[in-house]
Amino acid sequence: MTVSWGILGAGRIAESQMAPAISAAPGHELIAVTRRDLAAAQQFADKHGARRAYDSDEALLADPQVNAVYVATPPHLHARQARLAAQAGKHILCEKPLALDTGEAQRMIDAARANNVDLTVCYYQRFNARHQRIKALLAAGAIGQVTAARISFSERFPPQPGVWHHDPAISGGGPLMDLGVHCIDLIRYFCGPVQSVAALVDTLVDSSPVADTATLLLRHEGGAQTVVTSHWTTANHDPERFNRVEIYGAEGTIVAAPIQAKDSAGTLQLITAEGIQDFSVEPGGPRPHLALLESFAAAVAGKSPNPIPGEEGLAGLAVVEAARESARSGRRIELA
Repeated sequence: MTVSWGILGAGRIAESQMAPAISAAPGHELIAVTRRDLAAAQQFADKHGARRAYDSDEALLADPQVNAVYVATPPHLHARQARLAAQAGKHILCEKPLALDTGEAQRMIDAARANNVDLTVCYYQRFNARHQRIKALLAAGAIGQVTAARISFSERFPPQPGVWHHDPAISGGGPLMDLGVHCIDLIRYFCGPVQSVAALVDTLVDSSPVADTATLLLRHEGGAQTVVTSHWTTANHDPERFNRVEIYGAEGTIVAAPIQAKDSAGTLQLITAEGIQDFSVEPGGPRPHLALLESFAAAVAGKSPNPIPGEEGLAGLAVVEAARESARSGRRIELA
């Protein structure tokens, strides 16, 4: 089965990652793209080999050659676009965060289920080759019982003219919705579902309608305690070192950085009583977006399960909402 793609929101993310991945992935082709500016959409289409350009979602979704859509618009548009795509019978790969809140996310899941299409969340970091190695090491008991972890994805990102991320009506929030959702998903991937959340969520540096600093303490169902830091207030001058994950067990430690590599490149060490084993990946390694597309194609063809179903995006948003409630109330919030 060829996956014939339409891109809703042919902007920066689609430009830098997904359009090139579609072009490079066997069995995938880019049929159509949308932007509000039709001339810009056509320019994008010409650059990436798409056959058609549109300036409306409805026009692209009516294209009979498109059988899957990549939703790459700001978060406030995800729920509407996913619902329309599902009703048009298109499979959906949606950028993070899945929606502005858990209510929207659930409605997206319900629409996909009602129309018998797959809804997949673009948490590409699960397909980083180092992260998949970590998953395998944990499954093999390489560090024994996992008891704790720390994961950080932070930078300095003050408000900027024309940038929508500091508008909560568009983005849904600050770094917790922009960077933190990646951390939450990845730590859930490694350590399992989250049972409870305690958090500090503050606006510390910039005059902004969104919080700019968030620190979460999570307890997972297996008992592990993990810390997530997601800030727009830290001048991270070495993101390749400090955007990292550390996982601690009764018999060893796993350390990897950076978490956000688009080619799986970075360090990965397993540290046990036997010494240090290095599983680092040199630049130019496996591209997570390509691996995600391959897994998505297998799912829509009925050959394998949905790699990251909408329910995973919903679970991450539930952690975000619990963190905000914890910060507001000063209480630890239990998740159902």
